[in-house]
Amino acid sequence: MAQALSALGVNALVKDTGTLYNGKPIVWKIVDKNHSGYPSGAVTLMTDKIISLKCFDAIEASNSDSNRRSYGNNRYIYSNLRQWLNSPAAAGAWYAAQHGADAPPNNANVWDNKNEYDAEAGFLAGFSANMSAALLSTTLTVARNTITDGGASETATDKIFLASTTEVGLANENGVAEGAALAAFSTDASRLAYPTAECVSKSEYTNTNFNTSAPWYYWLRTPYASYSGSVRSVDSSGALGNYSAYTGRRGVRPLCNLSSSILVSDSPDSDGAYTIVWNRAPSTPPTITVPTTVRGGESLTVSWGNSSDDDGNLSGYTLERQYNGGAWVQIYKGINRTFSDSITFGWASVAYRVKAYDGAGAESAYQTSATRTVINNTAPAISGSDGDLGTKTGAFNQSYTITDPDSGQTITAVEKIDGVQKRSFTATSGQSYSFNVTAAEWLQILNGSHTLTITATDDYGGTATRTYTFTKNVTEIELTLATPLAADDMIEKAIMSVTRQIPPGATFTVEVCNNGNDASPTWEDVTTAVLGSSKFFFSNTTKTAAEWGYNFRIKVDRNGATGDCFIVSAGGNFE
Repeated sequence: MAQALSALGVNALVKDTGTLYNGKPIVWKIVDKNHSGYPSGAVTLMTDKIISLKCFDAIEASNSDSNRRSYGNNRYIYSNLRQWLNSPAAAGAWYAAQHGADAPPNNANVWDNKNEYDAEAGFLAGFSANMSAALLSTTLTVARNTITDGGASETATDKIFLASTTEVGLANENGVAEGAALAAFSTDASRLAYPTAECVSKSEYTNTNFNTSAPWYYWLRTPYASYSGSVRSVDSSGALGNYSAYTGRRGVRPLCNLSSSILVSDSPDSDGAYTIVWNRAPSTPPTITVPTTVRGGESLTVSWGNSSDDDGNLSGYTLERQYNGGAWVQIYKGINRTFSDSITFGWASVAYRVKAYDGAGAESAYQTSATRTVINNTAPAISGSDGDLGTKTGAFNQSYTITDPDSGQTITAVEKIDGVQKRSFTATSGQSYSFNVTAAEWLQILNGSHTLTITATDDYGGTATRTYTFTKNVTEIELTLATPLAADDMIEKAIMSVTRQIPPGATFTVEVCNNGNDASPTWEDVTTAVLGSSKFFFSNTTKTAAEWGYNFRIKVDRNGATGDCFIVSAGGNFE
């Protein structure tokens, strides 16, 4: 697990295992958090120990100022040490003249030929890529000496820098406040610093008091205001000191600022330092799903599994497409885990891959789909267009033609009335068909709006649908036998029953005749008898046809009544 750098207290130790000097990870100490004048919310780090002995600036043989010719330049913006601290250059390549009289810190230009460093790599050359990228630019106030540089102050903006007298809790130089005191410094004891073992072993300067067990002197960025070649430092006692800029007997203890949101380990390591945990990439999306059947000219939906991010800053996904084995092209970037893609008719194949990314720009590996073959099939077509056939009062038919430009395919046609299949058959491209609503089907359809659908499907699933609507509006029902029932003699009496659903307000009439074979039968109203389930007797005693015949005529008139209205059956006997 990890915690934010800001969760640690002042004086806690921190290190990045990939950021080295003299072959060892640099151990930093937190000296303040959200320090006034520094980047907002930053945590300020200073090396826990003195990491090296170096001159502040080399002597400048061509400088017009005699002190700088003999003791080096105390103006921080031009100092060799500032340039080295902020350079990532390789060995021997970090130095470049900062002004006309500037000189490198080589053997000839440093005190007693001790601890020259012009041939070293820049300090930042040992930083990990993550650490280098995390360093925050910090604008610093720097005092100027009153002898050559006009006094007052100027600013410098650096990622690695030295502390000022003000920042380590010592007196302002010549009344100039170079920032504000850092939280870690308030007493001489708080300012004490010891050299690292590497600092001691690599130094050309030797002294019995210079060892890892004794506090040592280190440079500040503040010039000695009344002298052009001398720089302020913290003495081995923690008090304020000063020394000639060119001496290599003073230590280097740089500072930097990092974002408070940077993560560190939950507990310190064997050095007592919390290890920086750089942003971790999100996990690879566990799955990517592409439909098995892919059709040219149509759309498909790609979906993928959810990635996780140990840092909790997953931001989204990048989806890429490849068709016909060509280059991968980004088609979506965002937090959604589905995307609808249009497949161009004529592509031979298509594949997809997806990766996750987080708020810090880290990306997962790709999850890649199988390559799908694109089916370039043209769907069948049905003649005409969807529409309303208007009001129908009886059985009817609707003609249509099915065509398919892809030869050799089987076309399956399905006809439905109100979603219920009427028939399914194999159609021939270019042939006309008729959707027949038969008399029997018509009787089963209720008044109101209805739908006819015709669907044509080919071997590859290409589909065409034609939809028609119509309205049934029948307000009267009349039922009679097409052929009267034969009788051997004159029919004198009969009984009938009619199974029905007649809404209140509708008119229901039943008529019968015993000379049903006549050109003009004699109809007699027996509605009352049918309603009462009683016998009725015929009044007619004549016929013009050769044979007697029984027939009935049932009529229903809705008369504006609402509700179901239908005849189910009619039955009875006669003699």
